[in-house]
Amino acid sequence: MTETPDIAVYTLVAGFLGGLGLFLLGMTLMTDGLKLAGGKALQHILGTWTRTRTRALASGMGVTALVQSSSAVTVATIGFANAGLLTLGQAVWVIFGSNVGTTMTGWLVALLGFNIRIEAFSLPAIGIGALIYLFARSTRIKHLGMALAGFGLLFLGIDVLKNAFMGLSAAVDLGALARPGFLGLIIMVGIGALLTVLMQSSSASMAMALTAAMSGAVPLEASAAAVIGANLGTTVKAMLVVIGATANAKRVAAAHVIFNGLTALVALLILPWFLAFIAWVWGSTGEAPAPAMLLALFHTGFNLLGVALMIPVAPPMIRWLQGRFRSAEEDAARPRYLDDSSAGVPDLGLQALILEIDRLGDMSYRMARDALSDQPSSADALEAQRSVVERLLTAIGDFAAKVSRGHLPEKIADGVTEALRVARYHRDVATLAHDIAALRRLRERHDLPAITEQRRQWQNLAVRALDLARLEPDDPQRGDAAEAVAQVESEYARLKQALLREGTSGNIPIPEMERQLRIISMARRLVTQADKARRYGDHLESQVGQTKPDQEPATAPPP
Repeated sequence: MTETPDIAVYTLVAGFLGGLGLFLLGMTLMTDGLKLAGGKALQHILGTWTRTRTRALASGMGVTALVQSSSAVTVATIGFANAGLLTLGQAVWVIFGSNVGTTMTGWLVALLGFNIRIEAFSLPAIGIGALIYLFARSTRIKHLGMALAGFGLLFLGIDVLKNAFMGLSAAVDLGALARPGFLGLIIMVGIGALLTVLMQSSSASMAMALTAAMSGAVPLEASAAAVIGANLGTTVKAMLVVIGATANAKRVAAAHVIFNGLTALVALLILPWFLAFIAWVWGSTGEAPAPAMLLALFHTGFNLLGVALMIPVAPPMIRWLQGRFRSAEEDAARPRYLDDSSAGVPDLGLQALILEIDRLGDMSYRMARDALSDQPSSADALEAQRSVVERLLTAIGDFAAKVSRGHLPEKIADGVTEALRVARYHRDVATLAHDIAALRRLRERHDLPAITEQRRQWQNLAVRALDLARLEPDDPQRGDAAEAVAQVESEYARLKQALLREGTSGNIPIPEMERQLRIISMARRLVTQADKARRYGDHLESQVGQTKPDQEPATAPPP
């Protein structure tokens, strides 16, 4: 009985959609099962086996080949970079390796998908995997069963797709899509990229290109262009993932786009010669290469070529990316006065240190004032500021180590030591400010006007002491700084006594009393550390000759 045209079209479309669905479902189950079965091990590999460029490349290749998903590895790598667990240099080589590792899918399809009876192993794999998943007690074994079932579904989908393409090629001239010339190749690249974006799987696009070429529905060269497009389409997910992410994560995504874009461009330019070379090499064995095998070789070959191209390109690319996507925090944490050229001249190096530390003091002062204000900034804002202070302190320490290399005059050596002491006082102020603000955000409502007013007055005294500590040394009011600190100390004792009295009498809960005591204790220490930074900073500047002409230089370190 002959099928009607409508039924034939329906059968072809249903076969195509069903095969694609089986492939995607199988790929998802296999990827998720492998990730869940060995997730911690894979995270350990990405987190610790990436110390060198070669190991990072190998880790990306190996992990991607295991989980059969370059997108999963790319997203994980961006996540590690976002969290600061991978440097930009490590992350980009993991990404490069991931692109090579994803070619394993093409080899699986080419070696198994067209050379044996697929149902002979795919159906048993689905059945055994499902039974393992349903009845295994170990969570890891269950996930391995899921992966096995996914593996079977994947190849069952390939078989359905192959049959659908064979029927489609008999009914429709798909080769007409592949126009002659370079424009035709560009169109196929676009089709491959679009399919990858729509299906969120370059492996699915790759499988479709292989089956289309193997069935004769699409010419080999056009299928190869679609494979290039599938490789290029994976960059879209990376770009979507980094929306709102850190600057480092955006740099990793940009490196992914640059690598895939450069690789795709080179592969497209040399496509006819590359395919001819692969066919010539394969032909030396005396066998005619199957289209699927040629495409798998081509996919691996142009990704390896891309890695080879990146060996000289990656270092300048990484340096260029370091200057892109800079966040406000990174700009703030970047030293303004520390320069390697001045580190080699001890006097200049010390002057640069003092200027940078004074800038660090301004940051800490702003944090302290914010923490003691009526409405402290959000936790994220203060955490970002504290991170800036820590990074700048690290840069100051590294620069001080450079200045201290070799034999230094005693005066300069003492000055560097004193400068680092002042920097640590500023860091203490920033840390205390961060912790005070966190405690103040846990505010509880208790109607005790007397205590509230006394605490507010003491808080104003603390802010005044901070303000005086940051005045220029030649400011007439700077002399009142010591008196302001003494006043903070004396009023602190009175406020502490009042809080203890209210807590023990039951007017405020003991946990609330403890919280307020911790706040004023940290605020008192904050003022003390800021005052120490002022006194030691004044002494340091007088020792290195940075005092104003009308300022009396200190003759001894402050107590």
